[in-house]
Amino acid sequence: MDFSDKKHNPVGLILHSAEEIEPERACKQEVVDAIAAWRSRPDHKLPGLDMLRLERCPHFSISYDGEAKDYWPDEMQNDISETLVRGFLFHDGICKLTDERVHLLHCRYSMMAISDSDCLLVCPYLTERGNISGIGVVLVTHKIRESVFAR
Repeated sequence: MDFSDKKHNPVGLILHSAEEIEPERACKQEVVDAIAAWRSRPDHKLPGLDMLRLERCPHFSISYDGEAKDYWPDEMQNDISETLVRGFLFHDGICKLTDERVHLLHCRYSMMAISDSDCLLVCPYLTERGNISGIGVVLVTHKIRESVFAR
């Protein structure tokens, strides 16, 4: 499956690394609380992004067949995150996800002459049969504890 989307392909975006980090260790308490609320949501077949709506944390959902929706605050604010998901992290689709475990991915990338990093919370949601139907993606870079990346 081709999970890419030509709309979400900023020129010159290069992923240098993606490291998975334990969300409870790295995120500030408000994110940990939001994850707990998301895990206990009544319908696990829905993305449940309303429970993950945090200040300065854009989000969107993307289905197993590549349909993106639920952009907050808008699609443009999610452009780099969506490109990282589609073009690098899950370029072959989300089929390698097998359960609802929440993933926190610290992505280091560059675009043109700028190097940056983002932390993406990836939250899989289910089909009626318990397979992965899609993922909610939340940019939580501004909600990471300062000590996590201190050197």
